[in-house]
Amino acid sequence: MKIQLSSRWAAPLVLICSLLPGATALATPLDDALKALEAGSNPKAAETLLKLASEGNALAQFRLGGLYYHGQGVTEDENMAIYWWKKAAASGNAEAMFQIAHAYLFGNTAAKSVADPDREAALWYFQSASAGHAEAAYTLGLLFLAGKGVVEDRTEAIRWFRNAAAKGHAEARKAAETAEKEARNKSRR
Repeated sequence: MKIQLSSRWAAPLVLICSLLPGATALATPLDDALKALEAGSNPKAAETLLKLASEGNALAQFRLGGLYYHGQGVTEDENMAIYWWKKAAASGNAEAMFQIAHAYLFGNTAAKSVADPDREAALWYFQSASAGHAEAAYTLGLLFLAGKGVVEDRTEAIRWFRNAAAKGHAEARKAAETAEKEARNKSRR
């Protein structure tokens, strides 16, 4: 028996069949690389990610940066990590921006590659926080509170703490409350 479907039903039927349990979807090279990472096959993942990152895949660029930063499947190289994270950041990846900032603030060779690593970190935390990254906003608040890489400014610190707290960052909420209380106590003196 031969069943004929009109062409208007073909696409919805294919979609429904692909959603059924046991249906196999075609894996992309990125999926394969991410599965290789999960399985601990970092050299294989790095090879695939390098190819995809070189072709402009922002997620591959971000993940490859992480491999370079931690020396997983590739030789550890903070500068290469930053190179790939900057590529991902150019596509708007807030987590890549955060990782760049973190590398400048806490890294070894990355910090030595710029004149003022604290300022460089603050600039990248600002970009990441402006793109909606709560941890970056919290960290930027801490930098303003300490005057590290930026001018010391309690009001600006509170603003960034509130920004992070609005995104659900519990530590930022506590930091904002503490900084506001200290500001009130200081103004009473």
